Amino acid sequence: MEEPPVREEEDGEDDEGALAKSPLQLTTDDVYDISYEVGRELMALGSDPRVTRLQFKIVRVMEMLEALVNEGSLVAEELRMERDNLRQEVEGLRRAGVSGGQVNLGPDKMVVDLTDPNRPRFTLQELRDVLQERNKLKSQLLLVQEELQCYRSGLLPPREAPGGRREKDAVGTMGNSDKEERTIMKKL
Repeated sequence: MEEPPVREEEDGEDDEGALAKSPLQLTTDDVYDISYEVGRELMALGSDPRVTRLQFKIVRVMEMLEALVNEGSLVAEELRMERDNLRQEVEGLRRAGVSGGQVNLGPDKMVVDLTDPNRPRFTLQELRDVLQERNKLKSQLLLVQEELQCYRSGLLPPREAPGGRREKDAVGTMGNSDKEERTIMKKL
């Protein structure tokens, strides 16, 4: 193990520097600094046998802390490398997708070209809702048309309309609105 560099510090200057850091930010140099500070404090206490026993325990704790910091640094470096590899892979996939090759995204994925004027603009659920509403309205229209045919053929007697007119009179007016509805439907 390499000797920590001897620092010439005045008392009170940066005593808490390494100890003030978050445990996840510690480096091996910080562990050496902490060890140096603790050793200095122990030397100030004297050579009592209890201090000597405590010193050995502290040295062991500092060795474990150094090992943990080294392992954490290695894991952090591995994660950085993995992140960089994933970024490169994503960039490669983007370049492959831009150059015209198809990218296999899986069964539940869809690629949408935002520059395409014919791209989907609604979600599948919205389209399903609109389709269900259209089918419901279409079935209502068919029922009303059948009822109108029955009135026209004379199978059903004319009823009084809400305005006090007979349905026969109202049917003539409905013929115009029916044509208007057809043109509206064609426009839609």
